[in-house]
Amino acid sequence: MSQPDPPGSETDEPLWGGRFDTAPASEAVALSRSLSIDVRLAPQDVESSVAHVRALEDAGLLGAGEAAALEKALRDVGEEIAAGRFAFHPADEDVHSAVERGVTERLGDVGAKLHAGRSRNDLVVTDLRLWLLAAGRRIDAGTVRLIRALVGSARDHAGAVMPGTTHGRAAQPVTLGHHLLAHAWALLRDLERLDQWAARASVSALGAGALATSTLGLDPETTAARLGLDRAFANSIDAVSDRDFVQEFVAHAAILGTHLSRLAADLLRWTDESLGWASIDDAYATGSSMMPQKRNPDVAELARAKAARLGGHVVALTSMLAGLPLGYHRDLQEDKGPAFDAADTVEATLGALAGCVETLRFDEAAMREAAEAEALYATDLAEELVRAGVPFRQAHRRIGELLKRLHAEHRSLRSLGPDEWRDLGLPEGASLLDPDRSVRARSMPGGPSPASVLAQAQAIEATLAPRNHGVSKT
Repeated sequence: MSQPDPPGSETDEPLWGGRFDTAPASEAVALSRSLSIDVRLAPQDVESSVAHVRALEDAGLLGAGEAAALEKALRDVGEEIAAGRFAFHPADEDVHSAVERGVTERLGDVGAKLHAGRSRNDLVVTDLRLWLLAAGRRIDAGTVRLIRALVGSARDHAGAVMPGTTHGRAAQPVTLGHHLLAHAWALLRDLERLDQWAARASVSALGAGALATSTLGLDPETTAARLGLDRAFANSIDAVSDRDFVQEFVAHAAILGTHLSRLAADLLRWTDESLGWASIDDAYATGSSMMPQKRNPDVAELARAKAARLGGHVVALTSMLAGLPLGYHRDLQEDKGPAFDAADTVEATLGALAGCVETLRFDEAAMREAAEAEALYATDLAEELVRAGVPFRQAHRRIGELLKRLHAEHRSLRSLGPDEWRDLGLPEGASLLDPDRSVRARSMPGGPSPASVLAQAQAIEATLAPRNHGVSKT
């Protein structure tokens, strides 16, 4: 790589420096410099710049040789940045100016032609769209991996009975497979949202310029196609102002993070020693620096906590955008931190939780023992009375009064004799206090019966089938 021009040269000052008599104050530079954050956009900046070079060539503003030299210089700069060999300069405000400086240092006047017909305004937003779309594909793959882990475990435990809960208290018998698939269905909605977002986000802003396009006769649609994006912008002001796609991405990340947090909460409850329903593999647990006996479920705890971080990004980004007039404003520089961190956080959490679920060991016997609690069958008793013709409100009250009386007498439902069951209107009532019978009876679509669990698993697998190993078509 050639050495930077000496201080005072054109490449040593900001592109906009010609309008000013003095250099920016050091404090202003420190506040405005975003290179440490947006350097992650370097690969996308190179691709956007190459597409722009070809647009300039198509418009007759660059010769074939010039366009080829510019593309080579851009790719060389991109490779050097990726390899950590690129010498960033104090005058580089951001990765975009750094890439352009690197090209200009190599090619001189030819390099200086790169910026014709474009602004950092349309370049930044295009780069960020490309980066987020790539991040979305990685998140898609991570989500698919986790869903498949849940479905696989649900199939293995389709008939394993356990207490289902409401208000954090045991309520009715369900199956472990049914509970695991409840998490899978939520994650499937996250994939749908991600697909819909990607379709809306696949837009190129190149050609919009700073605000009002340019007079150079560029073709934004061809540029969009070269970048693999679905379409070009429809309005240049909207193109440089729009951060809907960032806000929506971060909001979807927060919803996904909430679902991951809820899964983590169940893992923490199930693996608590007081229940002992499951055990986390050593690879996804940690120890204590003081207590030798500890196996801490840190992966699940961190996954539970990450939802708060993601929700905070939604608030920060929304607050920054609210009330911002149309057109580019430097405020928009603050969009990248939340976006990058949201993507990183979700990717890391997905991978760790998928591994945790894939290696989780369940104790079906402990779950079954908990599912024997007779209070779980009160609804079954009431519904059996309904089947016998008793209005549900009366059936509900009759069972409620029975439970109250038995509690006062320090008795249980299993202590009822045949005559007591007949007096209740349930001559076969004792047979209803059975977890397997209870879950099999709930065989309607979407229910907890083993047959329903397997049908749900098949439906989820069919939905995932078009995704090539977790990579969405978008």
